[in-house]
Amino acid sequence: MNKRGPVGILLLVALIWFPLTIASSDEVEEEVYLLVRERELLAFSAGGDRWVIQNLRPNERVLDSRYGGHVAVVFTKFRVLGFSALTNRWNEEKLVVDEAMVSIAAKGNVGTAITNLRALGFSAKTGRWIVKRFGPK
Repeated sequence: MNKRGPVGILLLVALIWFPLTIASSDEVEEEVYLLVRERELLAFSAGGDRWVIQNLRPNERVLDSRYGGHVAVVFTKFRVLGFSALTNRWNEEKLVVDEAMVSIAAKGNVGTAITNLRALGFSAKTGRWIVKRFGPK
């Protein structure tokens, strides 16, 4: 009969647990940088090795912006824009009448824009917004 001491069991558990921890890590390297200018947005994609420009419309101004990981999110008075460093493209979702920003975030492969009417999620992997309209209170 093979008996293992407490140190042997601890070592066995550590050897099994350590690779699982690495494999499930949420860490995504910083692959995007966002520069907000008066008439345009510039997103630098490290993977694409280039700047990708998105022009702002006349009288459009940026209310808030965030970037991190593979995504950048920009909230303007007319729309919310997402940039994916994986697809090297901008994507937009137009705001509806009386829609106001509550919060935005960008981390890893996900960007979010929460408004008083909707929750918008942006995927760096697909480069698209997925929208969920809030129901009545």
